[in-house]
Amino acid sequence: MKLVVILLIVGCLQVSADGYSQKITLAEKNATFSSLFGNIRKQSGFTFFYNNKLIRQEGKINIFVKDASIEETLDLMFKNRPFSYTIVNRTIVVRREKPGLIGFLSNMFSAINIKGRVVDKEGNPLPGASVVIKGSGKGTSTNAAGEFNLDAKEGDVIVVKFLGYVSKEITVNAGTGTLNIVLDAELQDLTEVVVTALGVKRSEKALGYAVQKVSGKDLQTVKGVDLGTSLTGRVSGLVIKNSTEFNARPTIELRGESALLVIDGVPYENMTLRDVPTDDIESMDLLKGPTASSLYGSRAKGGVLMITTKKGAAGTGFSVDVNSNTMFQLGYLAIPEVQSSYGRGQNGEIDNDYVWGPRLDVGNTARDWNPETKQFEDGRPLLSVGKDNLKNFMNTGIITNNNISLAQSTENGSFRIGLNHIFQKGQFPNQKLNLMNFTSGGEIKINDRFKIEGRFGLSRGSTPQMWGSGYDNQGYLYQLVMWTGTEYDIRDYKDYWVVPDKTQNWMYTNWYDNPYLIANEKLNGETKNKMNASVTANYKFSNDLNLMLRLGYDNFNDRITKQNPTANIFSTRGGWNARGMYQVNDRTGMSTNNDLILTYNKKISKWAVSALAGGTLFYYNKDDITATTKNGLISPRYFSLKGSVEPITTTFDAGRNWAQQINSVYGRTSIGWNDAVFFDATGRGDWNSSQPATSRTYFYPSLGSSVVLSELVKLPRVIDMFKLRGSWTLFKSAFDPFDINKTYVTTTAAWNTLNAASYPSKLIGEGLLPSSFRTWEIGTAGYMFGKRLHFDVAYFNKYYFNRQINIDIPGSSGFSTILVNTDETYTRRGLEISLDGTIIKKDSFEWNSIVNWSNQHRYYDNISPLYSPDNLWVKKGQRLDTYTSSYWLRDPDGNVIYNNGMPVESDYNKKYGYGEPDFSFGFINNFRYKNWNLGINIDGRIGGLMYNYMYDKMWDTGTNPESDNQYRYDQVVNGLNNYVGKGVKVISGEVKYDKYGNITSDTRQYAPNDVQVGYQDFAQNFRGGDMGIQDETFVKLREVSLGYSFPSKLAKKLGAKTASFTVTGQNLLLLTNFKFSDPDIDTENLNSPSSRMVGFNFRLGF
Repeated sequence: MKLVVILLIVGCLQVSADGYSQKITLAEKNATFSSLFGNIRKQSGFTFFYNNKLIRQEGKINIFVKDASIEETLDLMFKNRPFSYTIVNRTIVVRREKPGLIGFLSNMFSAINIKGRVVDKEGNPLPGASVVIKGSGKGTSTNAAGEFNLDAKEGDVIVVKFLGYVSKEITVNAGTGTLNIVLDAELQDLTEVVVTALGVKRSEKALGYAVQKVSGKDLQTVKGVDLGTSLTGRVSGLVIKNSTEFNARPTIELRGESALLVIDGVPYENMTLRDVPTDDIESMDLLKGPTASSLYGSRAKGGVLMITTKKGAAGTGFSVDVNSNTMFQLGYLAIPEVQSSYGRGQNGEIDNDYVWGPRLDVGNTARDWNPETKQFEDGRPLLSVGKDNLKNFMNTGIITNNNISLAQSTENGSFRIGLNHIFQKGQFPNQKLNLMNFTSGGEIKINDRFKIEGRFGLSRGSTPQMWGSGYDNQGYLYQLVMWTGTEYDIRDYKDYWVVPDKTQNWMYTNWYDNPYLIANEKLNGETKNKMNASVTANYKFSNDLNLMLRLGYDNFNDRITKQNPTANIFSTRGGWNARGMYQVNDRTGMSTNNDLILTYNKKISKWAVSALAGGTLFYYNKDDITATTKNGLISPRYFSLKGSVEPITTTFDAGRNWAQQINSVYGRTSIGWNDAVFFDATGRGDWNSSQPATSRTYFYPSLGSSVVLSELVKLPRVIDMFKLRGSWTLFKSAFDPFDINKTYVTTTAAWNTLNAASYPSKLIGEGLLPSSFRTWEIGTAGYMFGKRLHFDVAYFNKYYFNRQINIDIPGSSGFSTILVNTDETYTRRGLEISLDGTIIKKDSFEWNSIVNWSNQHRYYDNISPLYSPDNLWVKKGQRLDTYTSSYWLRDPDGNVIYNNGMPVESDYNKKYGYGEPDFSFGFINNFRYKNWNLGINIDGRIGGLMYNYMYDKMWDTGTNPESDNQYRYDQVVNGLNNYVGKGVKVISGEVKYDKYGNITSDTRQYAPNDVQVGYQDFAQNFRGGDMGIQDETFVKLREVSLGYSFPSKLAKKLGAKTASFTVTGQNLLLLTNFKFSDPDIDTENLNSPSSRMVGFNFRLGF
């Protein structure tokens, strides 16, 4: 029986060896064996039987055969490789050969086992990299952790390759053992692919406008609450104004204006950067000018922030990634200081208003509140026990940002699922933010022509308390810094009730609530829910022609609730919530953005043509309704609309209740010659439902060109590539819904059982035109010094005309304002410079740096004799951001003029300088030494003036530390009103001014001021003029990270393929002369302290 079986097998093998005449043609580079097996199966019908794990270890090969037999093809594939094959019927069995004795001995004495890991310059593994012994065809590929294992002989040259990276060769010597191979990303003469308007990918060298790219990897180590903070300083022309307030999003300005956020090609109406988990981002492309964004119409007049999200695992296979960042508050960059020598009161006497009261810590006593017995008592000592009331009231803030993602990538598709949770514990009590994001995305290749990709996201954020900021009786700094002294310790008032819901444990009940009651009972909570989804289908008719259908949708559902308990300050003063209050504000909305785009690309000889034609349907609506209890609650703690004493009041916000639809068609034609000269022309037409029926169509044209001089003329050897570019665009700003309509407002008043409505007070001018602007931009970009340095320079000029303004009109007309077009025009001009490069590049050490610098200002171009203000600084060529204020009158020698011992303030304003900074900059550095990485980000804004409200107002209330001086001591302790201001007084004559405040005649005579006044009166009067105007220049150490990437062996001990640990810090150091507050936000209204955050990040890959 065994003999029969053996004879049958031998017979089959003989038949299989002689009987196959199919011809095979292959022309493959960097192909895997499994893909070659599939190709052969398609051409011959033969199937393969093999060990997939062993085959994968052999890496990738190049093979070129034409009309070869199966045997010839297989022999070539397995040449110099440890495999043999057998053909059984129509199955090809592939097996690893067992080396003979001679081969075994040869390998034992001459082979060197080499283990290694292939990573990019940031230490990230490169799975699937080819590791081949040069000239032999023998090799392997890296696994998911970037690791490989290969036997080689001394003198062999190992070639390491990975798509998109520069190949590297290593010569094997007797000491070669474990290798850590770092590959550099390829730089190809500015041919980097960027994502442009409508999500179309184009070569950067062909663009006539400025684009700057940010890698998602650069944002995923130091992670706070808002992605915008991590973007600060990374892009020239992008200014991020970061707030110190809890749950406040950064203000993002691109070239001085708001930019449109686009995610995977969809311009969502309701999404913000906070709604995009940092770990989901593959890259960001910032389209800076109107030319770059003109295909989006008026929604993108300020440029575009284009985000491309991840849709699968890096390389191929399945992966799980964990990225966790935790940061703790560690001190302050800016925090107000108060004087602690004097208590509350005025003119040295204690009362419950101002902080110009009696001297503390000198044995004085007064009738004051006892927080332990919870009553007023005589003989209470006046001691400065609350010098640190603000810090003692505050918490240690915490931010955690945790992300886990699962991803799978194959040859035919990919998917990725991510879950992100952000928690922030604010620096004030009961400030808690929970933000959860679920995202999924992927793509599937149906066949060689048809591909579908999609994205889905859900987010939910909630916080119980948003009160506590600003100049408001709910503000913590308003109480603890501005209006109360240090004669009490705030910690003694944590038990804030004397009788719950009736009496507070607090001494200031005429004006302020106990801060702990505000934090825990007087709530202003918020819950935000968002959903977004998109589906994109691409059908390739040919290599040149492609049709894309993209559907995008998002919606939001927000609820803001406010509640005030009984026994708040209004209980004694009366008011709208004297008996408690509950309010619900519901905001909902949705948008859809659907695109159909046909693209064509063709290259004929030296000419290249790229064309695009398509259309978009955009629809958006939103609703806003607020319901409030009236005349109190039926029960003190029944916080519900059902608990209203009287029928609730309901209001609709007209500014948030509307719908809009825009139908658009557009096109782009691009022509290139010799890969050196490029020209673009685009046009977009909009039909907008919110515009007048007679003029609903807007047209947005643009032109752009790029010339790569290095392809046309010979340049110095240090210049690798050099190009010039330019563009021009015309934009029109569409009206918002109801801007041009007369809207009536319904009221709760009734007449004869009918609800009343108020007549609109605004008139619309006849023939009103949309606000418009046209922009031109020129720039240059290139590479130098062997592509070690990249530079980009852009200058832009944006001219605004037909601007709409509201003009006050006499009340006798029955209206208050009229909306008209003004003849006043202005121009925004700016310069942007970006440099990035590798300063030092060694195998074990590398230093990469980016420098961004930009400025932009607005200048009057034409002054309207009818509508422009008539003053000295509204003139052609003057800047719009001129900073003006009243001032102290002075004599010809510059001395302040006094009247009755007080400084005299002018009736006119004067120019102090400018509000906008002279320039902004960012300096980004990354150092790599072996497995260590150090990142240092510095940014700042230089120049500009800002009113420091906190510093100025503290002079009025008496808490400013500079008010603690000898003059104040003399008034309070010694009873002397003997302050004499340094300056002069007028003893005779008069002065006359023209309408601008210029002196036309002056006969005044002066003598030294000798009038004595009380120091409090003087200090409170002298705070006018330029007292609060300060330079807002600042330089900030924004981020620092020091990380270590674990070797693969150590990572495996942790149960992971990759692992890293990083010490992180954000908002670490501030250099500024601005007092008591962080000028980063560009406004001051009792801003909360600026916190330093320090923590750690760990990442694991499985």
